[in-house]
Amino acid sequence: MKKVFVAFLALQVVLVLTIMAADPAGKGYDCEKAKRSLKSCMEYLTGNVDSPSAACCNGVKELKASAPTKDEKIAECQCIEEALTPIPNFKQDRAIALPKECGVDAGFPIPKNFTCSSIS
Repeated sequence: MKKVFVAFLALQVVLVLTIMAADPAGKGYDCEKAKRSLKSCMEYLTGNVDSPSAACCNGVKELKASAPTKDEKIAECQCIEEALTPIPNFKQDRAIALPKECGVDAGFPIPKNFTCSSIS
């Protein structure tokens, strides 16, 4: 019985390691980097300035480049959504307009009722 348990435990370890190695989410999307990329956009996103700064637009361009796959775009979207939601005076219309204001094609339309899972 002890040998069966040890074999079962060893199989579980192998399965966990296999799943971790195959799971790109294990490497994870760098949400903190995404947040840093948008930090210079806060003045624009809260309505304190009329247009995004050059640093903000560079951050938007970095975000676009950092998420080439659908899964990464969804992870990036969720990260940004989580980061922006608690900010007082956050203007959703400005977030929707930000890629266009910076001359960056978001790669998908951003309607007012946008959800991250709708990214294709």
